[in-house]
Amino acid sequence: MNKHQQITFRSVEEALEKLNAEDKGHYYICNCPECQQHEAFMYKNNLNYIQCNRENHCGERMILQYHKKQTPKELQQFKLKQAYPSLNKEQVQALDWAKKAYKHIKRYFPSKTLDNGYRGLSKEVARDFIVDLQHEGLVQFMFQKIEPLLGKAYANNEWMCQRNLVFPLYGEDNTLDRIFLRSSINPDLEPKEIQLITNPSKDTRDFFMDIPKNAKTVVFTEAILDGLSFREMDASVGFIALTGAAKTRKVMDYLEKHKEALRDTFFLLAMDDDEAGWEANQNVAGILENARVGRDWNVFSCPEGIKDPNEFLQADRECFKKQYIKSIAPFKTHQRKREAALEMEL
Repeated sequence: MNKHQQITFRSVEEALEKLNAEDKGHYYICNCPECQQHEAFMYKNNLNYIQCNRENHCGERMILQYHKKQTPKELQQFKLKQAYPSLNKEQVQALDWAKKAYKHIKRYFPSKTLDNGYRGLSKEVARDFIVDLQHEGLVQFMFQKIEPLLGKAYANNEWMCQRNLVFPLYGEDNTLDRIFLRSSINPDLEPKEIQLITNPSKDTRDFFMDIPKNAKTVVFTEAILDGLSFREMDASVGFIALTGAAKTRKVMDYLEKHKEALRDTFFLLAMDDDEAGWEANQNVAGILENARVGRDWNVFSCPEGIKDPNEFLQADRECFKKQYIKSIAPFKTHQRKREAALEMEL
């Protein structure tokens, strides 16, 4: 077969079926149309090109054409189905709607709650991570749209529809895994926070993470608002919010998997000042020590009578900042000594 020979299928779906395509994330491993070995690859962002990976035995490259021309909408739905193969059509559409809606609302819907500062957070920090649906009617509409993902009719629940603040949690593949709901319509609503799984197709991530590329310090907290409280002090700090003191298993898996990338990271443990929080600090410290993740760690402490970092930030912003600087001071000293040692080596 000549290089770049054209092969025609009726549709993309037929091509994937006949080539025995195996999903590998960003690409497919397929049967090579020339040598028939299961070693050809085809990238998802270019389904018109396939190449055999057996360079010394085959290495053929082929152009794929399709009789059926897909509309942009059909192509988008096909790509979504590729990303979530175990979800049905209604669930795929609901997940796609949620991702687009949250992005659109954050960008275009002014929010008095967030723009005036929310729980000690500035407008800039709050709007990066929180979606304000503002009205019970819009929350109800959201629940109607994503009901196929939740399996429950929350749109008819007034108690749930008062939870207008949405904290989206995304997985490593940028899928919307969970949402955390709070209320500014009724701040006294209990419990303060509700978690809902929005991607039933997999074992979803149960911790919230945001680590900038230039982050030297990563803070562990129990809740997203606590993590954002440190971001309020330091735009470059990373944070991992466990969304519950007992949820450390998946964090352990993540740290182990990314140990090399985190080898120069300093960790600050800032769980709630209660028995569960102290135990969580011990668990995380054990994970860091046993897996040898990061360079060093320290504990952030709140003043007596204050339970968590976000409460600390609201009570005394300046004192919170000083405590944060004090807590990471050993890291700074360590970093300066290391940089000085490297300069001497040069």
